[in-house]
Amino acid sequence: MKRWFLVVVPVVALGAAAFTTPAPTRPVAPAAKTVHVEMLQQGSRYMFRPNGIRIQPGDVVVFENISGGPHNVQFYPNRIPTGAREFLNRAMSQRQGDLASPFFTQPHQTYTINFTGAPEGTYDFFCLPHQALGMKGTIIVGQAGGPGSAINDGEPTPAQVPPAAN
Repeated sequence: MKRWFLVVVPVVALGAAAFTTPAPTRPVAPAAKTVHVEMLQQGSRYMFRPNGIRIQPGDVVVFENISGGPHNVQFYPNRIPTGAREFLNRAMSQRQGDLASPFFTQPHQTYTINFTGAPEGTYDFFCLPHQALGMKGTIIVGQAGGPGSAINDGEPTPAQVPPAAN
């Protein structure tokens, strides 16, 4: 009897396993991307390069001071999506004020903003010391929208921002 039991139980268990339905798999969220934006001076021009980027919520943007500082990253309060002010003020470490990063004076200093949980829409930004010289940019998180899509005074419009790189 014991031999019969030792043979039958494993066979039944294998047979039952063959007919079970595998658990459904959950879709895997795309990995967050890191996008680098340089802050630099070329001759008499001050710029962000690239000056327009498209990202997804959860992506990270790293700003790097290359040359021509001091530079900073500051968002226009009237050109960001609804709810973005609170989000940015939490996501921006060591702020120097509302929606404003600290100033970068040394080459290769970086500043990181993680857009996890960011409201989708258009975020227009500038460098405070060089705003009048045209140092402006646009970040589109998900789909373009909000007041940053309609107001323009030199930063890229949503139509001018290239598609996100894969």
